[in-house]
Amino acid sequence: MNLVSAIMFPVRAGLAVTDAALGVAETALATTRLALSSTTVTSVGAATLTNSRGPLQLVQQVAALASDDRPLGQALQPGGPLDRLLAPGGVVDRLTSDGGTLERLFEPGGAIERVLAPGGPLERVLAEDGPVDRLLSQDGPLERLLAPGRLLDRLTAEDGPLERLTAEDGAVERLTKKDGIVDKALAENGILDTLLAEDGAFERLIAEGGPLDQIVALSETLTALAPNLQRMSTSIDLLQETVGVLSAAVGPLGDLAGRLPGRWLKSGRGPDLPLGPAGQV
Repeated sequence: MNLVSAIMFPVRAGLAVTDAALGVAETALATTRLALSSTTVTSVGAATLTNSRGPLQLVQQVAALASDDRPLGQALQPGGPLDRLLAPGGVVDRLTSDGGTLERLFEPGGAIERVLAPGGPLERVLAEDGPVDRLLSQDGPLERLLAPGRLLDRLTAEDGPLERLTAEDGAVERLTKKDGIVDKALAENGILDTLLAEDGAFERLIAEGGPLDQIVALSETLTALAPNLQRMSTSIDLLQETVGVLSAAVGPLGDLAGRLPGRWLKSGRGPDLPLGPAGQV
């Protein structure tokens, strides 16, 4: 499985490199033994020694593979990757030691058992109508991704997004070129330095009482205002209804005032009525 393969990869890599190193040493010893053997030297001609498949060519190839500038030679150098991988307390030692990573993974109730257990993650992933079924179903995400003219075709089409990104003078080239945006961002006193410097923009942003704290406080204030705003909205609705009633009452009063004689409106009082005895009307 992929999980087990990923876990076992360092061990397999270390064993493979060790095996390759042992193979190289064995070949070198066999070739040396062959070269030092008097009977072999007398029986093997110059043509055989210089043959592309002969022992001398094999020694040259092994020497080239184990040279300091080649990956195998760098892996075999003292203090190199192979030494660090197989050193006491190194990766392989920690993986295979008592109570180490592999033992914890494969112990009863460990991670591997939990993953493979009935109803566990692996069974749920591979279950009917599970994630894998949905991913691989007809007209599922994978089929839609790979269908002609769909997302993958559009991404990789001629003059598509991927080609424009990776083209000469494209976005990736502009970002990663010398003295480009990435260089400027990572340069001394650049954007990152400015952002992450002591008392810089990022530190001021997250400082106590800074903009971030103020935004949080403002959000709390707005949350507390919500009920008051709701009550104000209800009051405004009531006021609008009251204004509507008053408007309906003012309309008839205006019509009545329009029917009064003009002289009443000008004098501000009603018509003169005759007075009776003792000044009574």
